Amino acid sequence: MASQTERPVFHAIDANGQARALKAEALELRWPDGRRLSLSLPASAWGDLELHAEAADGTPVTLVKPSACNLLTVRVDVLHDAQDADAGAPAVHLELDVQNAVPKAEDSKAVRPKKRQIRAWVAAALSRDAALAVRLVGEDEARALNRDFRGKDYPTNVLTFIYDETGDTLNGDLVICLPVVLREAQAQGKTVAAHFAHLVVHGVLHLQGFDHENDDEAQAMEARESDILEGLGFANPYDEV
Repeated sequence: MASQTERPVFHAIDANGQARALKAEALELRWPDGRRLSLSLPASAWGDLELHAEAADGTPVTLVKPSACNLLTVRVDVLHDAQDADAGAPAVHLELDVQNAVPKAEDSKAVRPKKRQIRAWVAAALSRDAALAVRLVGEDEARALNRDFRGKDYPTNVLTFIYDETGDTLNGDLVICLPVVLREAQAQGKTVAAHFAHLVVHGVLHLQGFDHENDDEAQAMEARESDILEGLGFANPYDEV
């Protein structure tokens, strides 16, 4: 008989070894100086274990050291972002709002990217300060937006909306249709994370003026996407399988 518990059960263990079950999907430890360590386990028998450490200044860093065959020692260090001396430009400032408006029947929490992943993908594609929102939607909302703003009556994977290009800060939205992304990833033989990251990078580049209306524009945009995704650890999305 299959277990009725679909998600892992966390236990808090006190100094006396007493355990107390916690109803949670993830655990987060917080130090007084601002350091944080979070752990999220996959909902199914297979999947990604997410371990995320963050220094007091917000810099993400995780160092995992094996000390035995079934034991890992995790050390959280305070590291600062390195800046290329030749680049001469400071890191861009990003204000990001990630919204999940996917109807429950169309959502897939087990594979849906986490907010911190989406933030990393957005930041990697930015070359200027920005205040952006990434809104995850279902097929009805994606179809309505695509119909109303582009005249195309079907749900598409990603839509971009720019609100202000006059100041120093880019203001805009990305709307991503989660069920469409899930279907496309499966059809293309890609992981959800790889395809989702590609669409986020693609959308953020659109917000910054990249386009693919002709061959030259498309080639330049695809090359930029590939470079960014390679830096994030993903394969070139345009390589033929």
